[in-house]
Amino acid sequence: MSRKFLLAALGLVVLTAGAWAQTAAQSSYGRAERRDPIFLRFPEMAQRFWENTETMAASHKSVAVPMPKQCSFLYADTYTRNQMSEREVQQMALSNCNAKLNQLGPLGENYAVNCQCQVIISDGAYVVPREMLPDQAYSPASIFYPDDRGNVARLNGTARYGALVGRDRSVTFSVDNPRSEPVCEGTFTNDGPRSGRFSLNCFSGKFAGSGTYESHTGSPNDHILARGQTGRGQPVVIVIGLPSQLAMTMYGGL
Repeated sequence: MSRKFLLAALGLVVLTAGAWAQTAAQSSYGRAERRDPIFLRFPEMAQRFWENTETMAASHKSVAVPMPKQCSFLYADTYTRNQMSEREVQQMALSNCNAKLNQLGPLGENYAVNCQCQVIISDGAYVVPREMLPDQAYSPASIFYPDDRGNVARLNGTARYGALVGRDRSVTFSVDNPRSEPVCEGTFTNDGPRSGRFSLNCFSGKFAGSGTYESHTGSPNDHILARGQTGRGQPVVIVIGLPSQLAMTMYGGL
């Protein structure tokens, strides 16, 4: 595939999404900083953006995430290759982000918003207002548990947590339903880099559970899998980071 054809295809993706970004020179939203929440949530991206000598020195670099409020826990960062322009690097980041988002499948059972990728950082400058960016991690979440008839019930929504699971000793989280109504709250307690314990309380104490969790990385997306029991001794499974349909396929059998 020729470079000209590739860039034309990427441009079509961007136009289809309606997400042309400003250039760094056009932006008035300030410079990105190493300790900004977006970099704290994605240490691998932070390492490439701020520390890796090859990518840090790239002529152009862009970061794209799903919006609004980073509605799915993923990102795409792209750095200058050969003689690519800033706009071309933005297009590449946006295309890569959309590809990751499409791989996850529909998000409608978790969110009542239209989740689309958008370039947020270009050449070290924010190209969207900072108030549009989340100060917490947002991820699709699903909770599976047996109902009174023994069937698998599913609670879909969005998990929010401010600290870093696996890095901070204790991380509190909350789960909202697709109408953005709070339904659950809980805590992850870190026992190691990728595992620990959890507690969960839903519907003002009408449903609760506890158990252990593990962090999974890679395809189809980084996610947290927690397994435990309710107060009545029934199994409960929590999946954070995957859309509900994908979570159901992978873990919904309890």
